[in-house]
Amino acid sequence: MVRAAAPFDLLIANILAGPLIALSGDVARIAAPGAAIVLSGLLIHQAPAVVAAYRAHGFSLVRHDRITGWSTLTLTKRCR
Repeated sequence: MVRAAAPFDLLIANILAGPLIALSGDVARIAAPGAAIVLSGLLIHQAPAVVAAYRAHGFSLVRHDRITGWSTLTLTKRCR
């Protein structure tokens, strides 16, 4: 059902790092070029692995916020 409404300009997820990494390809498929994604629910030390997974699928890191041990990542999908 979600795929039928794609592409999306904004996606937000507040789940663990493992599922965020596993979903990176699916997120890339439903995100419009230039889309912003906000990913949260991961620990600071897990952020590099999440960023790497999304970079591999065409996203660029815009911002990494760190609050009391937790990370929030804001990325954009590169336009091709």
